[in-house]
Amino acid sequence: MGRFISAFQPVLPVLCVVGLVACGGLNHKKIAETIQQDITSNGGTSVKGVTCPSGIKPEAGKSFECVGEMDNGYTFTITVQQQDANGNVSWDVPHAKGLINVPKLESSIQEALTSEIGTNPSIACGGVYKAVKPGEGFECQVAYKVTKAPPKPKTAPKGKPSKPTPPIQVTQTEKINVSTDADGNISWQRILPNLAKASSTSASGSTD
Repeated sequence: MGRFISAFQPVLPVLCVVGLVACGGLNHKKIAETIQQDITSNGGTSVKGVTCPSGIKPEAGKSFECVGEMDNGYTFTITVQQQDANGNVSWDVPHAKGLINVPKLESSIQEALTSEIGTNPSIACGGVYKAVKPGEGFECQVAYKVTKAPPKPKTAPKGKPSKPTPPIQVTQTEKINVSTDADGNISWQRILPNLAKASSTSASGSTD
C-alpha cells in the first residue's frame, strides 16, 4: 500500500548557498514519518517506528529501502520508489511479524480461490493493515457467483410446449479464517457452508 507524498527537501538559500545538491536531497525524516502515519492510521498500530536513509538524491525511477520496527522488536524492509525527480514517492509495505498487509492478503486469497472454484471471487478482510499477534486471527468475507439449475417450469397449457428456463446465477458467500504462527507466517482456511471440514492453505506471508 503506498500513498504519494511530496518528500523533496526544500533548498534554504541562506544555509545552502554552497552545495545545493547536498542540501536538496530527499527529506528522509518526512518520508519515514509519513509512511509510519499511513500504516498506523490504517490499522497497523503495531508499528513502532520507521527510519529512512539520508542523502538520497531525487531521481525518477530509483528506489531505496526504509526500515520499519514493530513493537515486538521485529524489523522489516519497506521499498520506496521515486516516481519523479520532484520528490514524489510511493512505498510497498510487506507482511511482517505482527503486521498484515490486507490488500496483499486479499489478492493472495483471491488468486488461490479463483484457481480452486473456477470463478473470480470478491474478498473483503477489512482495512489496509492489521496488527496481529501470534495465534490471533480474524475473518474475511468471500462472495462469488454460481450457476444453478432453474426451478421446474409450471405445466404448460395442454397442446402448448413449455418454454425452456435458462439457468440462474446466485451469489454464494462463505468465510475465511486467517491466522498467524509464532514466526509470522500467515495461513487461511475456507469455512464452507454446511460442511464440517474446510480447505486450507498458506498465504505468501512468511516473514523470514
